[in-house]
Amino acid sequence: MPSGSCLCQGVKYQFKGEPISKAVCHCQSCHKLSSGSSVNLLVPHDHFRITAGRDHMRECNLTHESGMHLTTHFCADCGCVLYKTADRPEFVDDVIVLAGTLDDPGALDEAEPEAEFFVGERAKWWPALKGVRQLAGFT
Repeated sequence: MPSGSCLCQGVKYQFKGEPISKAVCHCQSCHKLSSGSSVNLLVPHDHFRITAGRDHMRECNLTHESGMHLTTHFCADCGCVLYKTADRPEFVDDVIVLAGTLDDPGALDEAEPEAEFFVGERAKWWPALKGVRQLAGFT
């Protein structure tokens, strides 16, 4: 069962099964949240659970540049964003796990993206990923 945690290890999570999808996002919100683009794993909400540190979790609600309502879920102690939730129909029953928070050092190898979102926002020095869908937004 894949697991992850924040930088200070105060909050831990697990999810079962394979992610629904895996994508790199280059939107401005992801740039600000992760100090660059983010690798995201879409996981059914009912397959995801916080296993430690729930009392350390905080939320930040904002409007994404696409217009959807986005909530980031982060550790109050170290500030590490662990996952996001959103009201966009494709995301409403899921959590968007930031793959960089997975505990297994090889986890990012398994998180090979199927798509890149907001490719117009991608840094000019970042090459397009070969063999994955290149999308101007989420669709």
